[in-house]
Amino acid sequence: MGLWLIVAVVLAYAGCIMFVRYRSSVSFPLSRQLTDFSTFMVPFNLPAYLLSRVPTTPRISADHFPELRLIEDNWEVIRDEALALYEHGHIAAKDDLPASSFYKNGRWKSFYLKLYDSDIPSARALAPNTMALLDKTPTINIALFAMLMPGKKLSNHHDPFAYTLRYSLGLSTPNSEDCALVVDGEHYTWRDGQSIIFDETYFHSAHNRTDVPRIILMTDVDRPLHLRWVQRAYFLFGRFFNSLFAIDNLDSQRSGIGNRLGKGVLAYSALLKRIKHRNRSLYIVTKWLILLGLLGLLVWRIA
Repeated sequence: MGLWLIVAVVLAYAGCIMFVRYRSSVSFPLSRQLTDFSTFMVPFNLPAYLLSRVPTTPRISADHFPELRLIEDNWEVIRDEALALYEHGHIAAKDDLPASSFYKNGRWKSFYLKLYDSDIPSARALAPNTMALLDKTPTINIALFAMLMPGKKLSNHHDPFAYTLRYSLGLSTPNSEDCALVVDGEHYTWRDGQSIIFDETYFHSAHNRTDVPRIILMTDVDRPLHLRWVQRAYFLFGRFFNSLFAIDNLDSQRSGIGNRLGKGVLAYSALLKRIKHRNRSLYIVTKWLILLGLLGLLVWRIA
């Protein structure tokens, strides 16, 4: 029984690696994919892919989301509030754990607007027009103003969850091919008033090689699924998970428990990076020992 369980786990692990690598045009090197979290998220995301009512391609047409037309038609109203926030220094680095790596080196700044039903008082107070539009678009569960600073980039990565899709709208951008999003190898140039919907579980990156900040409205919308109860289950998970990392843009005392407990995760990540910088071989051995230890513990508990 124990041997068959181990074989099943190994085969499932190999299947997850193959799924991530062969659904995409580009991917991490195999050595990186072996331990990347996108591999381990496949079993959780598979129902969302199989039950999707929209294409599971890297980019999705806005025709599938007519409710987003309200946002698009009022992009200048949203832009004006974003620029006012930027001028007053409110679009800034945050302390939310899931996006912590984005903020390093001052490359990324944000202003949170919506996080499921975790109310953000500063968003209500400082971006009332944008919030009124978001309130009329219930399929948007997460929304923020996101700024990528001049000369900065976000390296290739996968986002974890397939039950949402990323809808992003250009607000104040360089309008240059040197400021772009790359999804599964395809370049998309940011333009004011233009949008893109894509599956963020695909390999993607962003860069701003200009001297102008790029400000967009970045949102997560529900992926329409064929089974309503599965859609609801994903929604409830997303609401719970994101409540752990809820923050306010101005009041640092309003912070979810996940952000506070996550300092240990950040310390662990920083330690691994220091080891990697000093001794790459030791880093690889340490990472694999931790991974195999956790896998062994899981198999032992199940058996």
